[in-house]
Amino acid sequence: MSIRIKPRRSITFRLIQLFIVLLVLFTLIVGILYNGQMRRQTIAHYSQTMQRDAHAIAQNLSEWIAPSHYESLDETRFIVSDDTLTPYLGFIEQLTNSTVYIMDTRHNVTGYFSGVVQTIENPLLPSYLEQSIALGFMGKTPFIQAQVGGETHLTTCMPVMNVHSQVLGVVLLTSTLREQGYAQVPSGTILMQSLLISFPLAVLLAFFFSSMFTRPIAKLQQVALSLAGGRYETRTNMNKPDEIGSLAHSMDILAERLEQARAHDEELRIQQQNFFSNISHELKTPVTVIRGSLEALSDGVIRGEANIRAYYDQMISESRWLQRLIQDLLELSRLQSLEFSLNTATVDLTELLGDVAMSANALCERKGVRFACEEPSTAFTLEGDYSRLRQMLLAVIDNSVKFTPSGRAIRMSLSSEAPVITISDEGVGIARDEIDHIFDRFRHTHDASRESTGLGLAIVQEIARRHDVSIQVASQEGKGTTFTFSFPHHA
Repeated sequence: MSIRIKPRRSITFRLIQLFIVLLVLFTLIVGILYNGQMRRQTIAHYSQTMQRDAHAIAQNLSEWIAPSHYESLDETRFIVSDDTLTPYLGFIEQLTNSTVYIMDTRHNVTGYFSGVVQTIENPLLPSYLEQSIALGFMGKTPFIQAQVGGETHLTTCMPVMNVHSQVLGVVLLTSTLREQGYAQVPSGTILMQSLLISFPLAVLLAFFFSSMFTRPIAKLQQVALSLAGGRYETRTNMNKPDEIGSLAHSMDILAERLEQARAHDEELRIQQQNFFSNISHELKTPVTVIRGSLEALSDGVIRGEANIRAYYDQMISESRWLQRLIQDLLELSRLQSLEFSLNTATVDLTELLGDVAMSANALCERKGVRFACEEPSTAFTLEGDYSRLRQMLLAVIDNSVKFTPSGRAIRMSLSSEAPVITISDEGVGIARDEIDHIFDRFRHTHDASRESTGLGLAIVQEIARRHDVSIQVASQEGKGTTFTFSFPHHA
């Protein structure tokens, strides 16, 4: 059977889309952050430069206007002759790439206006310049940036003082990022250029990495389809230290379990065939005997009261054995059914051991086998079905009695350290190659007799399984067999 699964959407295509989207987003974010960081770093650099230049200009003007040997300069106006100031301002503006203004205490502004150095009284200035000037007259050195007409304007102010730290005026430097030489390229342009360059690279990288990612997934899909087709021997043979490697390892375990399950199913099928063959044989023999006896009696072939009585006895014996076989089959079927529930209650193993010992002693006396039961020194309790546990232990003892010669012994004991019951006999023992099969249905380890249906130990195993009891069997031919029942411990 061939199974083909067509994905609705290729994971490779989805991964390529994901890589492209991630790369585009990464480019956008990096472009925006880079542009912002560059702008902030540039403004910080120009801030230091302009403040340094303003301080140098203020120092020069202080020496020109108020030489240090003057004692009193309260009435001194902040005036410098045009012959001195004009070339100075021109040189300074060319050197600093900034527009330089000088303002005295009466708010008269001296600077280049219409290409000529002149003084204007109380001019109307933008608010950010007024703010900077006000802070300068307070003796501070502010640096202000403002967005005007789509450009970033930078402004700094430095007070001009005399030797008595009196503010005679302020020097105002104002410029734009463009005038300072900063190429302010729009973020959109940078991002578009970056995207155009990165898109082909993103496609190639996405295809490469998605192929690397999907290759093992495709292999896992092939293995899954192979397993779905019943080829359980298929393996991924992948050894990757990641989630895909774990998935591959889990799939290999699944394949191994499926292969084991198939082998187990085949074994169960063979056992089922053997079971029906055995039960057919077991049922056929007594039915044939009973039918033959009835036909002989009905046809009058058997004569004589003693012979007729012998036939009746034989039919009764076969009927009883047939009844026992059917009862054992029903008992085993009930125990194996998930719907069958046990009558659970608290069971005292000491009490259970004493009850089983009384019945076992009677079984042993009839055959001349010695029986010994060691009285336990520790009490253990568990949750279970008392009658079923009693049936389990008695079935093993009954089996031991059958294969233990007269004059030998059977012993039963309860460990004082753990809830473990041991039943050992001095019987004929079990061959090593038969120990693993003693719990199989209709399995006879010795010559079969009409005393056993071959289902006793199978019933024992089912009762033990329903009570979470583990059974270990040790045996030596000619020396005896030991059954060890380990019960779950309940504190």
